Amino acid sequence: MSTLSLLDEKWIPVVHFDGHLSKIQPSQLVDETISDLAYLRPDFQGAAYQFLIGLLQTTLSPEDNSEWRKYWNNGFSSQQLTEAFEQVRTAMQFGATKPSFMQDFAKLEGKKIPITNLLIDAPGENALKKDTDHFVKRGFVKVMCPHCAAMALFTLQTNAPAGGQGHRVSLRGVIGPITTLIMPEVSKPTPLWKKLWLNVIPLDDEERPQQFDASVFPWLAPTKTSEPPKNLSLFPEQANYCQAFWGMPRRIELDFHQTEQGQCDICGELSKQLITQYQAKNYGIQYQHWQHPLTPYSTNNKTGEQKAIKVLLGGLIYRDWLGMVSANDDTHSARVVTTHFERNFAGKQHYHLWCFGYNFKQMDALCWYEHLYPVYPDLAKTNSDLKELIAQALELSKDMQEILKKSIEIFVTTDKKKKKEIEKVLKKRSISIEIAYWKETELLFYEFIKKLIEQKDNPNGRQPLLIEWADTLLNYVTQIYDKVAFGDLEQSFKYSKTETADRISCNQISGRKNLLNQFNDLKKKYNISNNFDYV
Repeated sequence: MSTLSLLDEKWIPVVHFDGHLSKIQPSQLVDETISDLAYLRPDFQGAAYQFLIGLLQTTLSPEDNSEWRKYWNNGFSSQQLTEAFEQVRTAMQFGATKPSFMQDFAKLEGKKIPITNLLIDAPGENALKKDTDHFVKRGFVKVMCPHCAAMALFTLQTNAPAGGQGHRVSLRGVIGPITTLIMPEVSKPTPLWKKLWLNVIPLDDEERPQQFDASVFPWLAPTKTSEPPKNLSLFPEQANYCQAFWGMPRRIELDFHQTEQGQCDICGELSKQLITQYQAKNYGIQYQHWQHPLTPYSTNNKTGEQKAIKVLLGGLIYRDWLGMVSANDDTHSARVVTTHFERNFAGKQHYHLWCFGYNFKQMDALCWYEHLYPVYPDLAKTNSDLKELIAQALELSKDMQEILKKSIEIFVTTDKKKKKEIEKVLKKRSISIEIAYWKETELLFYEFIKKLIEQKDNPNGRQPLLIEWADTLLNYVTQIYDKVAFGDLEQSFKYSKTETADRISCNQISGRKNLLNQFNDLKKKYNISNNFDYV
């Protein structure tokens, strides 16, 4: 296969405002008719956003928000982008000739690996051996065109999970990191280039690349490997800041010689150079202490270490929202979010946070999650106590979810005959109830937030809202409890009608009373009261 340039090739699929699809080269981003990227795979879509943001950030980093705003208001010319991207031409070559985009500088030897393994959700070796590839079937991708292979490679490198001994995780340091992007109002047509530029931040002279070498693009030089016993790591001070966008933890070399003709299994397009396999070697770059500007972090209270927040089972819910859009003692939002607040956009422009990532169980991708969070500029004001009040409301929500869980556990009684059966049913039900709790109270929570912001200058108006939120949660959990406790004992646990009546007359009623008592205790804990207790 001949080497192609990711700057000159029209390889990025986009959708225009009139609905038609096309492929563009990066400098064509200036086209105001382009609405969005158009990858069929959601992980490719998220990765392609990061690729283009990284390209703009690396070659066109503004000095400050004033310069950033100048481009936001005036846009770019195709010539401006072409000249900026020309600086990284060597790094954007993709093919058999080294250096090659996102691939090891050295010639790799060893076993050929099917190209499907580049995909993060492809079944792993254990799944194939145990025949547990129920959701993503083996052999579903056997060939990729160069365009899809380049994006698959970038997607893997930027999200790399654990891959066995010495196969390093992504620069963000955790399995399944969250990516957060500032996005414009959904209902307002916004060209793609503005969606990308919203996520480009000002960099100082030390952070901005002075030369576009291996300090930015690690594939331009021999890999700084991490074999034992030294297990060498690459720290931020040993490279340029922008390598955060171009991390290369995996040593990979695509086979550009044994190609086929036919239809790409990803995009469906015909190609004369379908890639079928690659080679890999372990002990690639081991990144330590890096912070990606598009990822939120949590702080270890004992060590002070910053750790990327990852996607948990059940996806992203409003329980996680405050840490995505603001900072506190335990978590802080991605740098791009902080920068967005610093820009102080005038008027009534509305923005939201697009969050996405894989949830993993060890090396296996379980699910891809996406979520949209509202962004409220009032949360960035240092003289406001809104964050403290919201944090209190969230803690209340977490406690209420625990109360619901414990109250339902009243079913595990001294009935030894059915105890194990009941425990098994409850374990499954508890997970689904917990996920439903956060999903089904989310819109109510944001309604509470809007009311709270409306009362931001009225201390007397905020306490009643906390009481109202507590009552909203109580109303929800009692409905769920009643449905579970009184609705289907006979069906779920195979009790007779007589046994069901007996249980309703004791355990379920006492469980409900216990729920209300715990709620009254919570009101005292959070110092919120409407002057009467629930009984």
